[in-house]
Amino acid sequence: KRKEIEGEDGWIHIVDKPRSNQPDAKAKKQLLQGGDFDIKGVSYINRTLVEMTEDFEHWKRSWEERPTCQALQEKLKYVEKNRKIENVVVLGLGSLQSARRDGRRASLTQLAALQTIVSSLERGSELQIVFQDPQFTKLDKEFLASLGYKVVKDPDAFAEVAEGSLVYAIHCYASVYKSVAERPRPAVLIITDVGNFAR
Repeated sequence: KRKEIEGEDGWIHIVDKPRSNQPDAKAKKQLLQGGDFDIKGVSYINRTLVEMTEDFEHWKRSWEERPTCQALQEKLKYVEKNRKIENVVVLGLGSLQSARRDGRRASLTQLAALQTIVSSLERGSELQIVFQDPQFTKLDKEFLASLGYKVVKDPDAFAEVAEGSLVYAIHCYASVYKSVAERPRPAVLIITDVGNFAR
């Protein structure tokens, strides 16, 4: 673009406007979030199925080495004796392709913890495990399917919640817990302390 400038000699000079060194809004957003692509304003990183599997195995080993894992297994002994679990409904796990490293770590660790829970409860018969999260990518769904899990569209998983269900919904929005509360009371509910929403 050009602009007119009146010089000291009284002549009008046509000059090129200097280009801004500032990145445009879209470039600035990508720079801040560090993602490779975004869907509906959420940033994600590129991954292959092999890379996602390797990420999961890393965080699963890390989870299994923690005292928290052993403590959870102890608590599950009560559930094994006193509750009959028929299916598992997993809500809001988060994308395993999230551009936020802490977000990926949390989601992969929660998935590892879920496997600890399921292995303690199956008792020789496989439980149906259903996942739902509107932020899942195509690769998230492919990875979860490779582990033998079923992924459904939001809000289909809520219909799966029944008296024999274990509902696993960590760090979800209050609206998710409200939808669960409108279903029959599940046998086990593993969620964030809802008291946090009053703070």
